[in-house]
Formats: sequence, C-alpha cells, structure tokens
Amino acid sequence: MNNARWTSHTFRALQGNSITLLALVFWACICGGAVYAADTAPSAAPVESARSKNIELSKREEAVRKEEERLNALKVDIDAKIAEYEKILKQLDAVMAKLKEANSQRMANLVKTYESMPAENAAKDLESSDEELAATILSKMKSRKAGPVLAAMGQRKAAALTDRMSKLLKNLPVK
Repeated sequence: MNNARWTSHTFRALQGNSITLLALVFWACICGGAVYAADTAPSAAPVESARSKNIELSKREEAVRKEEERLNALKVDIDAKIAEYEKILKQLDAVMAKLKEANSQRMANLVKTYESMPAENAAKDLESSDEELAATILSKMKSRKAGPVLAAMGQRKAAALTDRMSKLLKNLPVK
C-alpha cells in the first residue's frame, strides 16, 4: 500500500512535467519488455540438446559408414577366398578323376593277368588274397575264365567269394 501511494504521489508530482512522465513510461516499457522478453525467449537448453543430438547422430552415421566399409572389405576377401577354394576343388576333382582312371586301369590289368594264368594258379593266389579284392577281380573276369578259377578253389572259399561278388554286383551302377 505504501508503495501504491508513493507511485500515485509520484505520478501527481510528475503530472505537470510531461517529458518526465514520458521518460517514466518509456523506462517502464523497457524494463517490463526486458522481463517479458527474458520470460518468452527460447532457452539455450533445447538448442544445445538439438546440437548434441545432431553431433551424436553424425558420430553414429560415421560409425555405420566405417562398419559398412569394413564389412564390404570382408565380403571382397571372402568372395576371393571362395573363388580360390572353388578353383582348388576343381583341381582336386581333376586329380581324383585321374586317380580313379589310373586305379581302373590297374584293376583292368590285374584282371587280364589273372585271366591269362592257369585256373589252378589263379585260384591259389585269389584264395590267399583279400576277399574283397578277390571278389572284385573275379567279378570283372570273363565268366568263361572265372568259372574254372572258382572250381579250382576250396568249396567254402568259392562260396564266400560268390556271395561277396553278388553283393558287389548289387552296388554297381546300371548302364
């Protein structure tokens, strides 16, 4: 209240002096406007927050870009290794085919050798050799040559080899 009287007393005293009154009104506007402007001005916190988020996003984008580059380099390395391994596999397949052909040729020569032997000698050698090898050789021999060889063997050995030969024939691919 005392403050209100002082203001009205001051205002009455200043009524005669319009310039002073104008200055006082101007001063009040400036001070009040400054307070109002300070209250309504955007604070620095949201701006700083947006800047820090922008910096964080930039850092994340850079990290993602670097990770993409690293993964692309790994992909190139892996693709190169796959191509190298495929080349090695083709070479191995070629070597295996040559080995298979060489083994097939050796077996054919072995079969011819046993076919050219007298039946008693061939029977004696095949009885003492590995049963699977003997059955393979007999199954690849011409039947008119294999028959006398089996006949020259002991009955049990001939039966075992015949059984083994039948199993081998079941596993052979049909032409």
